[in-house]
Amino acid sequence: MFEAFGRKKARALGFAGLPIVSIPHPITGIPLDTVQAHADGILESVVESLTHTPPEDEG
Repeated sequence: MFEAFGRKKARALGFAGLPIVSIPHPITGIPLDTVQAHADGILESVVESLTHTPPEDEG
């Protein structure tokens, strides 16, 4: 749900190629070790999105 909104908003602002990293929901009210596991699971995607140039937007 939030990912779809983020992608739609990015497209509307002219950033269709903006990298978006999603995490499982919910993030509040869960044990710390579960939060850490989620973070470990997305770390590679976060690093990649921060260090690679996204494709040029078409349009």
